[in-house]
Amino acid sequence: MRADPVPRSASSHTVNTATPVCLTAFSLVILLVNEFFSYSKYVKPVTKTLASLGFLYGGLSYGLVNSDQGSYVFIGLILSAIGDVLLLSVKPHYFQLGALFFLSAHLMYSGAFISTGISLKWFLMSVVVIAPAFFVVYRYILPYTSGLMRKLVITYTIAISWMMAFASGSYGCSGKAWLLAAAFFFYISDLFVARQRFIKRCFLNSLCGLTLYYSAQLMFAVSPAVDF
Repeated sequence: MRADPVPRSASSHTVNTATPVCLTAFSLVILLVNEFFSYSKYVKPVTKTLASLGFLYGGLSYGLVNSDQGSYVFIGLILSAIGDVLLLSVKPHYFQLGALFFLSAHLMYSGAFISTGISLKWFLMSVVVIAPAFFVVYRYILPYTSGLMRKLVITYTIAISWMMAFASGSYGCSGKAWLLAAAFFFYISDLFVARQRFIKRCFLNSLCGLTLYYSAQLMFAVSPAVDF
């Protein structure tokens, strides 16, 4: 007796939702291998762009735009993808512009967390936990900046810290840890970006920063399908 075939629509949906994850993951692996061996300067822009397109495609495939919270997240993903492209340049003004797009993305993610409701207790607890990050930035990053860049770093640090605090507050209200983990990964990835840009360029920064960053964006993108 022949088994009934899998309905075409269900099979197609599985392919559509798996493709963006595979695209981002595969692009990330190629990107990191190229970073380690320094094969070609042309690999980085191609793989980073494909990885970003992967999480954007994922956001659409998983139906982010079908809810108010998801719409905030999807706008954040778009802003992040633009920031990715701008940060490919080593020129300071492109880095500053890219940082502004990422700052805007963090504000969108903050809006997504606020839209679900905020637990004041969890919000305040997270502020206490996150506070040491300001010391890290002040002690180890700000000495390498000046002028507009210094102001941007301070503003950006405040933005990502607020996002992390709102993520914690949202978790305290909803009990869903998936988006809290995504926000935390994004938060830590930014510290590696800052270390790479201002303190010391090394493969460890790329390995940790890029892996955490793309993991966070994929987690945001697929969040409608995760119920914890």
